[in-house]
Amino acid sequence: MKHSRRDFMKTSLSSLAYLSTASTVPLWVSNSAEAVANSIPDDRILVVLQMAGGNDGLNTVIPFTDPKYTDTSPNALRPNLHIASGLQPTELGDGLNAFHPKLARLSEWYRNGNVAVVQNVGYPNPTLSHFLGTEFWELGISPGSNLSAHRGWAARYYDNMCDGAPPAEVNALAMLAASMGRLPKTLSGSQNYLPPAVRSFDAYQIRTPTWPPDLGNLLREYIEILNSLDVPVSSSLDFIQRASNIAQVSVDDLKIAARTPRINSYPADSDELGPGLEMVSKIIRTEAPKFATKIFYVKQNGYDTHANQSDGSDPINRGVHPLLLEEFDRSVDAFLKDLEASGNLDRVVLLTFSEFGRRPQENGSNGTDHGTANCLFAFGGRVLGGVYGGQPDLSTLSSGNQGGNLQHAIDFRSVYSVVLRDWLNVDPELVFGQDFTDSAFGIDAGMVDTEFIAPPPIVLSTSGRAGIGAAAALTAVAGAAAIHRLARDTPTTPAVETGADS
Repeated sequence: MKHSRRDFMKTSLSSLAYLSTASTVPLWVSNSAEAVANSIPDDRILVVLQMAGGNDGLNTVIPFTDPKYTDTSPNALRPNLHIASGLQPTELGDGLNAFHPKLARLSEWYRNGNVAVVQNVGYPNPTLSHFLGTEFWELGISPGSNLSAHRGWAARYYDNMCDGAPPAEVNALAMLAASMGRLPKTLSGSQNYLPPAVRSFDAYQIRTPTWPPDLGNLLREYIEILNSLDVPVSSSLDFIQRASNIAQVSVDDLKIAARTPRINSYPADSDELGPGLEMVSKIIRTEAPKFATKIFYVKQNGYDTHANQSDGSDPINRGVHPLLLEEFDRSVDAFLKDLEASGNLDRVVLLTFSEFGRRPQENGSNGTDHGTANCLFAFGGRVLGGVYGGQPDLSTLSSGNQGGNLQHAIDFRSVYSVVLRDWLNVDPELVFGQDFTDSAFGIDAGMVDTEFIAPPPIVLSTSGRAGIGAAAALTAVAGAAAIHRLARDTPTTPAVETGADS
């Protein structure tokens, strides 16, 4: 059974807040606010963080006991770029891996059980192109996909969950790109909704020209007339009307969110990531009204480290990559602390991705070139901390035109599927279609028995497809939740999966 936008929004905008300004708000907003005011809350949030450029996973989650990684001989993989010292404070407790020393703050969150690392993530027949690689990850497709490349995977999620609902229930902030001037493809292409891309709170406003003198007034009058029209559902005018309404309401909403007090300081020298996560934090923490954003998108640029990735004389502190990881560490740490202090940590999962990893071999410029398989992170209060997906296999590197690169063991859409299934509570097959059961990708089987997020307490059926019976599903969910509660209350080392083909 498909969900309506009422299910998608759940804890929506306060009807009182909007009815009090009814003269300036379109009718559909006040109607939808009233309609959802008494619905059952379902306020889980996903934050997608893009590490743009191709992050070097091997120097992020460091396999410090692998002799192939630590070898310093002239023909070794990384005689200059490997990191072999200063790792004790960031070791993950599995005897195999450590975070880069610049991720010291996030290693504390790992020890608290709030960080999952998924390794060996990629897709079949990988491309080494930034453009295509990013597009695959954002659209949720790969070479040979059965899906068309028109809608991002999050947009497909939105459309599937909201199919058939009246347009009057569109939530202006259902999805949002923070500290970005352009909408990422992940959030693009919805048949029902155009999410806002917000560079900053101050810059996000509807501007009307002041010259000629009457033009601004004419545009405002046009918008008012457009919003009052009774137009056919799913028509072009319907989409334009909804986009206009969303723009107006989202401007008003974000003015409210901007006034939410700061809790922790974010890096002052961060261009997009720090400001983006701080914006997300403020929107999540706004109480009057409490917004119902389901998916946020933030970005950090700079990971295309062909040269000066790190300095062989001091690979921990000197070079581009350590600086990027320090910005990542400080920004995500401030965000998680905001959530914890405000009681929102259990509501949020932050998931990272990068379009590809780097080659295991360093190049001649103290850098690394485009690679294939990589690691990613999931952060949050309901994350089941540990290392998943096995160890990078530096002994059996791939051949062919990706010669010398890591072989992936987990399709990235398998990771997305766990998030959809266990966090957003939707059948992943609705989002990935025929690809989900296509053996060429292994999405269905890739992480079918892996839970790195504690599932929600209630399992909703969203299609005719059911992997296990309802009673068994509820039992499994209850057991996972109980184990997670015990793990959070008991100071133990996070679970670790070490099988290379997990």
